[in-house]
Amino acid sequence: MADDGKPAKASVWKVILAWVGGASAVLGLFAAVSGQLHLFEGSRAHKAELDAKMAVAQTQVKQGEYEAAVGSYGEVLKESPLYAPAQDGQLDAAMLWVENFHVLGDDNNDAAKVAGAKLDEIMPVLDAGLARSKGTREADVQAHIGWAHWLNWHIAEREFGTAAEKNLRAALALDSSNVYGNAMLGNWMLQNQKSFVEAVGHLNTAVATGKVRPWVRSMQLGGLLFDQDAGARAEMIKVANDMRKNNEPLDGDKKERIVGFYYSPSATSEAELMEALSAVPEDEAWKTYLWLDDAPEDGSDKGQDVTHAFIHASLLEASGKRADALGEFKALQKRLVTSPGTIKDRVDDAVKRLS
Repeated sequence: MADDGKPAKASVWKVILAWVGGASAVLGLFAAVSGQLHLFEGSRAHKAELDAKMAVAQTQVKQGEYEAAVGSYGEVLKESPLYAPAQDGQLDAAMLWVENFHVLGDDNNDAAKVAGAKLDEIMPVLDAGLARSKGTREADVQAHIGWAHWLNWHIAEREFGTAAEKNLRAALALDSSNVYGNAMLGNWMLQNQKSFVEAVGHLNTAVATGKVRPWVRSMQLGGLLFDQDAGARAEMIKVANDMRKNNEPLDGDKKERIVGFYYSPSATSEAELMEALSAVPEDEAWKTYLWLDDAPEDGSDKGQDVTHAFIHASLLEASGKRADALGEFKALQKRLVTSPGTIKDRVDDAVKRLS
């Protein structure tokens, strides 16, 4: 090296510059890592927030708060429009809302107006869901769109035409065994006095799928109850008999309505009662009747006991056992000799008819 030290000084500056460069690189790396950590923490916090909102929506669905759930999923989608779990969850909630749709009017709004506002929330969700659905899912959504159109006509009173039927039949064109398309179309046909035979066929197809059975039964019972079409009384008793044999629940209010409309001596004609009693085999008919009329009237079983005796004698007659029926009617006639009323009159008529 030169005595003046220049090369030595140059080496020192190289070391210093190398150190500065290295330190800058370390600081840059540290800043980059810190930035990535910050982004990671932000992303994790955002996901936790979305998960919390999703949990609220899912809880609302479980509690049957479908309208609120649609709104909660909507809040998630405002932040993450393409978040598939929220899209699917909102669509499911909207379909459940349609299946369980009901409204109450108030002092400021009638039921039709309230229904219209709610359906305006539902329809865009269903339409968007249909655009991204395929296969059975597409048929499910298509059927719910059809039912929403029916609600828009039947309850909101602001739509007329064939949109409901077209959408329901479109669902079956996609999937002929679709549970929603069949149950909804069958119920719609009964409410609109269309082909009874076709309507019953669709409802039975829906039952046969085994899917969403309680809801399907509600559509079936709701369509058949009080229907005056030929064969409707027998079909209702077949449904009740099937539910009894399968241990399916039926609430007391519906049981009471069925008993009152199909078996009451004061509300049914002889022909109507015979149709109900001959719908299923004799032993099943009796078991189903007792299953339906299982609550004592007015805290006493005396009146119910007389009615049961009348129904049993009538069942024997419907089954072709005329002599046995006559014997039971005569025994009941003696019990009612001092009790004028509808049942006594019906019993007297039966004794004359069978003697």
